Amino acid sequence: MSKKIKNFILLNIGSLVTAVGFNAFFFPNNIVTGGMSGLAISLHEIFGWDTATFMMVSNIPLLLICYFCLGKSIFVKTIYGSWILPIFIKLTQFLPTITETPILATLFGGLIVGAGLGIVFWSDSSTGGTGVIVQLLGKYTRISLGKSVILIDGIVTVIGFVAFDSDTVMYSIIGLITISYVINTIQTGVTTLVTVFIVSQNYQPIKHYITTTADRGVTEIPVKGGYSGTNQIMLMTTIAGYEFTKLQEAILKIDETAFITVTPASQALGRGFSLQKSHGRFDDDILMPM
Repeated sequence: MSKKIKNFILLNIGSLVTAVGFNAFFFPNNIVTGGMSGLAISLHEIFGWDTATFMMVSNIPLLLICYFCLGKSIFVKTIYGSWILPIFIKLTQFLPTITETPILATLFGGLIVGAGLGIVFWSDSSTGGTGVIVQLLGKYTRISLGKSVILIDGIVTVIGFVAFDSDTVMYSIIGLITISYVINTIQTGVTTLVTVFIVSQNYQPIKHYITTTADRGVTEIPVKGGYSGTNQIMLMTTIAGYEFTKLQEAILKIDETAFITVTPASQALGRGFSLQKSHGRFDDDILMPM
């Protein structure tokens, strides 16, 4: 399966999951979680506008701005997603309300919508909306990406105060935090990273295994034994948590007396993690989901 087809499928699945969470949890409970969808809920309450129709119509000027101000590359990645999400929202309006308990709607809706938007991120696409505005602020002002998101979602939240009571808006903020957490988890991966330190007299075969079979980087660190006083080489490598068992077996097969220390790593940047294996960077375009 080609990458384009895979991304197309992921974009559709992510948009559908997002639409289900929106109609089954957020919309019937007036949960305004920022973005164009949150604005649509508030405007529906104030003016009675259909949420899906508003999202589709509002994307027209935003897409034009995206094309002329952000470039063709981002425009192409945004145009389909900006239409398919409102379409799925329209098609799933028949879904029943799963719960009328605000906190449950907030948490479970946040999990589902966050998962959907996280899948959209996987597709290297965007559903347009306020994400276009965020990117504009990032390109033409000194406002950082994070501050831009807070600013735009803050404005949407203020509009929510006009449409709904304070309790509803506070639930909405919890929902927004939940969505952000889920998206971040999907982006960075639920897989934990660990840094492994290995001290072995037979370190060369271990290093060879790490750099070839495991396909991970490794660093040689000169160390001196505190008890023996002998100079040795300690290997350091960072791998995904699920890779450790296999690495441990390989190390002990080479040297059953090897000393192994494992520590958790909160983040890893560089080749094999934030950079591709070919030393090329991922696409620099940051596509916001909503």
